[in-house]
Amino acid sequence: MTALRITLFGDVTLDHAGLQGPVKPTRTVRALLAFLLLHRDHTHRRDMIAGLLWSDLPNKQARNALSTTLWRLRQVLEPDGVPKGAYLLANGSDEIAFNCASDHWLDIAEFEQQTGRALAIPVPLLEQPDLQALERALDLYTGDLLPASYDDWALVEREQLRRLYLNSLAHLMRCREHRGEYGQALTAARRILDLDPLREEIHRAMMRLHAAQGQRARAVRQYDRCRLVLDQELGVSPMPETQALLAQIRRSPDRQPANDNPPAETPFAHALAELQRARQEFAQAQERLQRAIGLAERLASLPQSSLPARNLSEHGKIDRS
Repeated sequence: MTALRITLFGDVTLDHAGLQGPVKPTRTVRALLAFLLLHRDHTHRRDMIAGLLWSDLPNKQARNALSTTLWRLRQVLEPDGVPKGAYLLANGSDEIAFNCASDHWLDIAEFEQQTGRALAIPVPLLEQPDLQALERALDLYTGDLLPASYDDWALVEREQLRRLYLNSLAHLMRCREHRGEYGQALTAARRILDLDPLREEIHRAMMRLHAAQGQRARAVRQYDRCRLVLDQELGVSPMPETQALLAQIRRSPDRQPANDNPPAETPFAHALAELQRARQEFAQAQERLQRAIGLAERLASLPQSSLPARNLSEHGKIDRS
């Protein structure tokens, strides 16, 4: 049995086997723990972490806040019965890190490993055990990372994990569709639109899937939902390929599966579709870009000596104190 189970998706919890029930840390402890785990392959200077997590405080106060939070983190990571230094490593007074060699399980690590493996396999080559492993990994995503945190670094990490989740769901959806498992493909598609309702290609996939099941009316209603959300959020109409798919579905008789591919586009229609797609993607990418710029500017403002990410192996022995 794994000695320590840690979840970062949704509610952050720590569960020490045989010692106590699951523990939910305080907000600042959650943030520090999440940062160390997300960057678990490196050791980090305290000045850098203090500057990221307490950017609104003067340097000395930020360092004091970090010291207090670090003490509280040690209480939940290494309670009575757990050796000091089992999970939290410190190099003198300057650097800290999570002990990757410890006996622990981390939901995000499992999620990234399994989704990465599945995404590397082409759709036609994914077999049922692969799909089941992917679905188990996706079920680990019980909520966004640190949903209550609006710090730049947390926003960037949260967005990256959400993108991986959505891309993995889309891969699962395409695999289920390829196998003719339309109901399961629809379930994956709905999960995507729950988080990102502007993904027009997912609306099209749902239209195809409904049509493949002989549910033409549902396919048309899906188009209507797509048209409405694009108009309300972006002020644009569905792409020509989406409209072409709608026309194809309307022409098809009831109970007859629709062709997955819409009619061939003219060069002009293709160019127009690319323009529409760019307009939609720009609105979504702009916010992500601003978040990344904010994080980069914050890191650039820190002293060079406090910048992070040197590998643990470069530092020799790390004190467990």
